Amino acid sequence: MVTLAVNLAAQRPKDAVPRKKGERTAVDRFNRMSPEERQKALAKLPPERRKRIEDRLNRYNSLTPDQRRELRFRYQAFNQLPPEKQNQARRLFRQFGELPQQRQGPLRQEFESLRAMPDAERRARMNSDEFLNKYDSHEQKLLGDLSGLLQ
Repeated sequence: MVTLAVNLAAQRPKDAVPRKKGERTAVDRFNRMSPEERQKALAKLPPERRKRIEDRLNRYNSLTPDQRRELRFRYQAFNQLPPEKQNQARRLFRQFGELPQQRQGPLRQEFESLRAMPDAERRARMNSDEFLNKYDSHEQKLLGDLSGLLQ
C-alpha cells in the first residue's frame, strides 16, 4: 500500500489528465469520471501509461474503505514532505521495486513494523542480530532509509 501511495504521488507526466479542484491523484480523477469519460481519457494515453493507470485503478478499487483511508493519509503525509524528500522516497521505492519478488514481501512487512516503532526501538531493531542476519547490507540500508524518511 505504501508503494501505491508513492506511485500516486509521483510527478505528473506531460500527458496526464488535468486535475480538477479537490482532486489529489490520477486515481481520484479517473474514479470521478463516468466509464465513458474514463475510456476516452485513457485512450489518449500511450499504451504503457494507460496500462499503469488501469492497474493502479484496479488495485485502488479492490481496497477496503479502511485501506483507502490509510492510503489517502499516507498520500497526504507524502505530499507534506519537501520536494527533495519526495524525490528521495521515489528513488527508494524504485529500488524496492527492483528487488526480487520473493524479497519484497518480507521487506514490506519489516518496513511497516519499523515505520510504526519509536526511533529508539527502531534503531535497536536495526542493530539486532536477527535483523542483521535476516537482511543483506543493501536491504538493511534500504529499510533504514525508508523507515527514517516516511515516519
